[in-house]
Amino acid sequence: MTKTIDVKVLGRNFRFDLPDEIQPRTFMEIIAYVEDKIRSVRGKSIDMDSFRLGLLTSINIAAELFSLRNENEDLRALLRRIDDAISGLDSHETGDRRVHNQSESLHSPAAK
Repeated sequence: MTKTIDVKVLGRNFRFDLPDEIQPRTFMEIIAYVEDKIRSVRGKSIDMDSFRLGLLTSINIAAELFSLRNENEDLRALLRRIDDAISGLDSHETGDRRVHNQSESLHSPAAK
């Protein structure tokens, strides 16, 4: 079931139907974020129509998203390399224990 929420964006009132997975508090944080981005773009050029302002704001937000996606992929690759290194150490350590246990059995009195 969707929730309806009334918000003010840049001095204008809007009504949005929110899907269940988006909480009103989260949506308000998103609205505040977008408003800040719009103000940032608008601050650079006072003479800008609303379509161009919305487009440039969308492009800036998309650029941030792409940058974060790339950073996320880089971090995932790093974590995979760390996991592989740890797995290599674990298997090396397990092999050392087997060799050590075999060595002890050769020197124990029961082995003679």
